[in-house]
This record gives sequence, C-alpha cells and structure tokens, in this order.
Amino acid sequence: MQNKTLKVTINGTGFAAGYTAQTYGMIPHKNGVGIELAGVTSGKIANAEAFAEKHGVARAFVSHSEMLKTVQPDIDNIACANFAHGPYTMEAAESRVPVIVLEKPPVIWPGYPEGRLADAATRKTESMEYLMSVLDSVRKNGSKLLYAEDFVYFDGVKALVELLAESRETGKGKILYQSGVCAHQGSHAPAYDTPSLSGGGALFNKACHPLGPCLYLKQVEGILRDGRPIRPAKVSAVALQVLKHQDSTSGEHFRVMQNVDDFARITVVFEDQTVAEALGHDLNIAGIRNELSVITDFAKYDIRINPNNENELFLPSSEPAGNLLFREKLPTPIGTSFPRPNQFHSHGYVNEMNDAVDSALNPTHHPQSGPLMAWDTMAVLMAGYESSEKNGQFVDLREIIASREFEENEIPNPNQFGRVFQRI
Repeated sequence: MQNKTLKVTINGTGFAAGYTAQTYGMIPHKNGVGIELAGVTSGKIANAEAFAEKHGVARAFVSHSEMLKTVQPDIDNIACANFAHGPYTMEAAESRVPVIVLEKPPVIWPGYPEGRLADAATRKTESMEYLMSVLDSVRKNGSKLLYAEDFVYFDGVKALVELLAESRETGKGKILYQSGVCAHQGSHAPAYDTPSLSGGGALFNKACHPLGPCLYLKQVEGILRDGRPIRPAKVSAVALQVLKHQDSTSGEHFRVMQNVDDFARITVVFEDQTVAEALGHDLNIAGIRNELSVITDFAKYDIRINPNNENELFLPSSEPAGNLLFREKLPTPIGTSFPRPNQFHSHGYVNEMNDAVDSALNPTHHPQSGPLMAWDTMAVLMAGYESSEKNGQFVDLREIIASREFEENEIPNPNQFGRVFQRI
C-alpha cells in the first residue's frame, strides 16, 4: 500500500469528542497509513483551542463550514450537541466528505430549536421527514455515513454475528429475544436536560444504545438467511421522570433532570414476531451499566460490558488511586469495584472508528452501522415517545419503515464485519 495520510476532523469538544480523538490513536495498524487529527470546531473557539492543544489536533476552527473548506477531510466526526447533528451532516455531505461519522441520535425533532410545541405523533412524522432529507443529502453527494452506535461494535456483537453465520450450516440462526440496558446516574453534558439541544432524555440518549445491536442483529439474521434485513414492526414504550417527583434527598447522588425523562423502557416487535427490550435510565448509582443478552434457537449469549467481573479491585482508601477512572461514571473507587481496562475498546469505540477508516481507505467497504441503522433507530425512538404519550400503547412502524428504500451499500454486510474468534 502506498503511503497515505487520512485527514480527520472533529465537531465538538465534550465527552464524545474526547474519546473520538483518543480512539483514532488506538485503531489497528495499517501499513503505510497515517491518521492526522487535522481540525476541531466548537461553539466557543476557546474550547476548540484548548481541545486542540490537549489532543494534538493541528488547528482549531470557528465554524464547521470553515473547517471543511480548509481541511477537506477524509473523515468528519459529528460529535457535538444533538441539535447540530442534522445540519452538520448535510454540510459535510455537500462538501463531499468521503466518510461522515454521526454520533447518536441521528437528528432531533426540528420543532425543538424553533420553539414549537407538538404531540409525539407529529414530532415522529416531522423528525423522520427531516432525517429523510439528511440521508438524501448523504446519498446524493456520494458520502458514506457511519451511524456511531458503539454498542453495535462490541466484540461480543461481532462474535454473535460469527455464530449466526456458522449456525446456518445446521439450519439454525433465529434470534428469538433480546434485552439490553444502558444506565448511569445522569449525563454530565450541559445540553442533556434541554430538549431543544438534546432532543430527549433516557429514551432518546440511553435506551438507544442497547436498541442499536438489537436492530443490527435482526438485520444480519435476515441478510444471512434470506438476503434482506428483518425490520421492526411495532413499538411499545414508557418514558418517565422519576427523580423530579421525589424528595430532594433522593437526588443526592444523581443529576436530577427537570425537562427530560430519566427512565425509559422500549419493547420492539419485529416483522417475524420476535422481541427486543431496551432499558435506559439515569438511576444507576454505581456508575455505567452496559449489558446485552440474546436468546437464539441454538444458544443464549450474554454480553456484560460494564461492569464485568473479569477484574476485581478492593481499595480501603481512594487516595492511592489518584485520578484513575476504573470504569466509566464510577462515582468512587473506594471498596470493591470491577475495573474495565481499555474501556475505549471494550465499549466499541476502536472497532467503530476502525470501520470509518476502512471505509475511507476502501471504495468497496461501507460502514456496518449506516443509514439503515440510523433510520430504524430514529423510527423506534420517536414512536417510543408516541407510545409513552399513549400510556404504552403499541405504535405501528410499518408505514415509516417502508417509506424509505435502502441501497445495498447502506445496509450491513456481515462478511465485512471482521472476526474475533479463533478457528480450530
């Protein structure tokens, strides 16, 4: 391979932008390929300049458009507040950026920034229309979209894809039931409790995580067996504000949300009448909790990302730990904990950005989590809020799901996902 340097830009300077910058230095080695963090932008230039100095980014920019024009990146990472996801994706596509990495969720209801009010059914319809225009722009301009749902990129999910492919030889490979959770004690992002910036709370920003691999694995199951993905058909959900309605003492160890939901449960019924349940909440006092469980017609697979008892640590005092973070959002190192070394890899970030780099290097390689994942995820989330508004009533998704057709390069290719198991 000839020497090549990929130019990478980052939008945002918060948590997602931070792990994005660090992750590019951790992706698998590729001969003759260098990665340059060429630009960063933020709502405040001072933040961008500080981020650039900390992470070794070549230059800070006042605006996204200026950065795109000056750098002409190979990969543009949209890792800023949710309200800017849609506009920045279209800007990147119109600038013909080869690969656009879009953090979750894909867009927010366009009525929020406009200061409008509407019921959840209207928000769902208008959000999907807006996402349609965003995906149209990506397709029209020939960009590749990686919808950055890191749960899809867990090694355990990659392993299960291998198992599904292998099981086809024995006539098996049907996923019957999936359940997953993402929880901690409340996001530290300033924008999180403001719907016009975040688009929603625990349902939108936490339950989306376990939802991602549930959707992806059903897509892969269908592709492996019939050549077409299995899609969600209906949704039931609840989105609640729990801590807001308790005594003030109950919120001592949490960030108490005033304007968005802090608890959510989503039940998805797929076209083949199988089920997935995703739980997201801000009520986990012991730090991050990321888990996924999958029951198939040949196995049960439990993926315990964090906490995971592979490593166990006991500290009678916090002082020796200094500023080490043993696992994400852990409020204290005192006592017994289960450290998660190399969190960025275990949480899927390295596999995720490696997929972006492969997509930039290889014209025939397209992201595993792409436009189809963004569309189905957004449809489920917005229908989830509609269901919650209707006290958990099932909301039919078939019309929305069928309203957009996806090209072959916009759906997963399990043969390109990579292998994590050794062979006998």
